[in-house]
Amino acid sequence: MMLFDENLHLHVGYYEDDQDIEGIFLKVYEKDIWCLFYNDETYEIKISNKSVYPFINDFGHLVAIYDISTPGLTQEQGNQLLKKFLESL
Repeated sequence: MMLFDENLHLHVGYYEDDQDIEGIFLKVYEKDIWCLFYNDETYEIKISNKSVYPFINDFGHLVAIYDISTPGLTQEQGNQLLKKFLESL
């Protein structure tokens, strides 16, 4: 089980091709690990095999885990990682 830092999260988005899709990164407490969550219930781009991605209420499916250290996760990095995930679907 992962414990998330309540003070560190980042909302990210994909806004290309007339899309408005968002995800959220949560930082694991006292580690350089960021977890990307995506909730496809409100978006056209769907996760086909949802059993692969655990679902956490209020956040969505845990779709990726990244080791990101100094200087931390930036908005631009987060947006690119969300885009990369969406392109993999």
